[in-house]
Amino acid sequence: MEITSATTSAKANYVKGLDDEEEEEQQTQATAEEENAVAETEPDKVTLTQDDTYNEATVEEKVNNYIQNFLANPKLTDAARNALKTYLNDFDAAAFIKAYGPFESVRDISAAMYAATAGMVKYQEE
Repeated sequence: MEITSATTSAKANYVKGLDDEEEEEQQTQATAEEENAVAETEPDKVTLTQDDTYNEATVEEKVNNYIQNFLANPKLTDAARNALKTYLNDFDAAAFIKAYGPFESVRDISAAMYAATAGMVKYQEE
């Protein structure tokens, strides 16, 4: 008799454990379905609005600051200094944005400026 009752209580605990596992599985499936529903509603493409990008005046200001930082370096060669000044004087923000933009951050502008001025920046050898 004792063996039967032990077996019966073990079966009851086992069945209860199965119920708990099924409940957890259902919760996991529900969570997965919710995440999939959210993922399906999110667009695959990022579209930029005018508010998300920098305008010509801001780009011009950032480019000016970028070049001024180079010009402040005393080890910059005279040829590089003149090339950077000429580039700054002839700078066209609209053409720059068309070539390298649109820009979402200052980091994007800096990366574009690095690409545009990489050949101009030369330092004096010691």
